[in-house]
Amino acid sequence: MHWFDELLGKAEEFLHGRERVLCNAGLSVSGLQHVGRLRGEIALNHAIVRALRLKGKKASQNLVLYTQDQWKGKEGQLSRFKAGEGNEYVGQKLIDVPDPEGCHKNWVEHYWIDFGDYLDRFAPGISVISTTEVYSRQDMKDLVIELVGKKEAVREVVNKYRSRKPYPPDWIPFEAYCEKCQRVGSAKTLELLPDYRVRYECECGNSGDSPIEKGKLNWRLEWPALWKVLKVDVEPFGKDHAAPGGSRDSCKEIAQKIMGMEAPFPIPYEWVGLGRGGKDLGDMGSSDFIGFTPKQWLEIGDPEVIRYIYFVNPISRRVILDMSKVDSYHDLYDSAERAYHSAKRNEEEEVAARSFELALVEKTMEEMPFQLSYRHAAYLSQISPAEHKVSWCIQRLRDTGMLSLPLTPFEEGRIERRLMHAMKWVELYSPENKVTLLQELTKEVGEQLDDMDRGALSMYLRAATPTEWREDAIKESMVALTKSGKLPVETPRFFRDLYLVLLGQERGPRAAPFLAVLKKEWVLERLKESAKA
Repeated sequence: MHWFDELLGKAEEFLHGRERVLCNAGLSVSGLQHVGRLRGEIALNHAIVRALRLKGKKASQNLVLYTQDQWKGKEGQLSRFKAGEGNEYVGQKLIDVPDPEGCHKNWVEHYWIDFGDYLDRFAPGISVISTTEVYSRQDMKDLVIELVGKKEAVREVVNKYRSRKPYPPDWIPFEAYCEKCQRVGSAKTLELLPDYRVRYECECGNSGDSPIEKGKLNWRLEWPALWKVLKVDVEPFGKDHAAPGGSRDSCKEIAQKIMGMEAPFPIPYEWVGLGRGGKDLGDMGSSDFIGFTPKQWLEIGDPEVIRYIYFVNPISRRVILDMSKVDSYHDLYDSAERAYHSAKRNEEEEVAARSFELALVEKTMEEMPFQLSYRHAAYLSQISPAEHKVSWCIQRLRDTGMLSLPLTPFEEGRIERRLMHAMKWVELYSPENKVTLLQELTKEVGEQLDDMDRGALSMYLRAATPTEWREDAIKESMVALTKSGKLPVETPRFFRDLYLVLLGQERGPRAAPFLAVLKKEWVLERLKESAKA
């Protein structure tokens, strides 16, 4: 059974046949809104909602943006401002911190846009609400008053989890907003006042009163308060909250003992790491500005590909995403699509097919569509003319025998996207796959070939001539030749010669997929010419 289906079964058992189900998640807009946040909060919840709807449930997906949280002034956050300019905002609410680049209303809007504006591409139909909006709601303000009224009971539960620094008997579980220094968390709340206001004394020396909606609950109360006000049934969260006796346990106890409610079905998930050139750079982080955004991903790949990575890996397994490996991610996705459309599958293919189904944002074709490999697209996009690029590439696919059947609009659109994505990927993340065909065999190239080089190219000409012009067949012909022991040069020298006569340089991309997108006749003619140079 796929891990998702096992998880779904447990969630349904927890829900006790409820007809209305809200799958909720929360994000703090503390900085970079990276793609790691698409895993549990977005993709997983979207799949659960879709599965429940297929079973007749009224399921919906919600996302809370924690905008009332303190801006902590971490190194990554401060670095967004000119030297020293960010220090004055430390302790203010995220929603009140200005945009360091001055192009948006505030910090939140600036860093949310590269995530929020592309959310529908990864999981359509999500309702987004900020904690700033929630605190202005009447039911939330009434709940704040209720919790302050139960302050001793609240303190007793919270102090179980704060043995080193317990709150004193006069503690009021609300963080007032200071009207002078404009901070939350630095003022001591003294009492509730009429008209939903609180009186406070601040560390800055100011005392006064401010509206409830400008402040916030202590975080151990805020999380369960959101569960209650929003009526949350299912909620994924990062593994850091899931430690025994940790934040989730404390919030669950507060929900049960203080608010008289059942906590949502919990789904802890593992982090997503950032890789670069095969090196693990650590977990993606918002306030640390580690990672890349959904906007950046959509420049080089479809949303389904990253969703597939999240679903083929169990939610408890850490995933590392490396932009230099995007071609490999697309290979995995393409392989899963073939498994999905296959009548016979082994166990591994069953997992891949189910993961592919979960990864789909919209319906796919009923029959297996044409696939253009990402690497083929990378090479085709570079050797094709700027004008009429897509039609030229489709014709080249027909000329090389990769494509024989008529294309549907779905297939044409996918080919076009993959060409554009792969070209951008080479430009931004994979310069080693950059190619420019040598239009004519130059004198300079010819002078770099000796008799043994020409002999090796001549041998490959004879091997390539009868070869079917497909990537796998080309690769087989090369392997057979290089392992035969008959080449007059070493294998690295042979590939150096090949790249030299085709590209005018000594290194190039993987040979078989590159040759497969070139016209066979052109390649054979160049080899023939080179053997005589």
